Amino acid sequence: MSATATTVVTLTVVLAAAAAAAEPRAVLTYETGPAYIVQNDGRYGAAGTPYQAGDVGQQDTLIRAERATVELVLGRHRVVALYAPFLVDTRATLAADLQFRDTRFTAGTVVDHRYRFDGYRASYLYQLGGDRLALGLGGSLQIRSADVAFTSADGARRGVQSDIGLVPALKARLSYVPGRAWATLEVDGSSTFGLVGDTSGALYDVAVIGGYAFHPDVSLYGSLRLVGGGAEVPAQEIDNWANFVSASLGVRVELERAAPPRSRRRW
Repeated sequence: MSATATTVVTLTVVLAAAAAAAEPRAVLTYETGPAYIVQNDGRYGAAGTPYQAGDVGQQDTLIRAERATVELVLGRHRVVALYAPFLVDTRATLAADLQFRDTRFTAGTVVDHRYRFDGYRASYLYQLGGDRLALGLGGSLQIRSADVAFTSADGARRGVQSDIGLVPALKARLSYVPGRAWATLEVDGSSTFGLVGDTSGALYDVAVIGGYAFHPDVSLYGSLRLVGGGAEVPAQEIDNWANFVSASLGVRVELERAAPPRSRRRW
């Protein structure tokens, strides 16, 4: 049996045992709010022109960020699925010539710039501690769906770079639930640490979250988040590094079978 198959079978057995020992629960969250692009440096193609967020008007306005999660709780085990779309469309007049892959845009050209970076992430956490203070440790696997494009306003020239990739990361979650109010610090992060040939890359998603449960199964919360990272891949002639910050409001809903009030757990 291959290592991958062995891992899948082992995880299935562990989760099945956890499900038999504890009442399964599902937790749904959705949040949205303004985001600001602190950094977005790009260069595409062997002779590509380096450019920054300010060169394409990305720092002239706020962007709406959103994310949704579905979390399955089985005793101390947590399995989380995340969908986090991120799309920025801007229009700018180029101050200098810009080469994007095989397409050249001359200074003074009005261009539409698209930056799409959608994230689909699956995570696993094992929780240590109790209901009041808990630490979850595990890992994540993110599918990166990126699309970067320059199009002249008259439609005569267009350059596109699309990419789909897998990014593994470590994950940690520290939760404090003294009562109806609660707080969470959540981190996903990874780096190549210079170990993958001449390729360098990193991913980090750090959030401070605070909420209040106005119903045993429903909370409203706010979050401050930093998402960033990027990669320099000489083989694909790609160099992109970015940092975004966001402030969001969200709702958290817990779904479970009916249980006596004293036996209900929010975390």
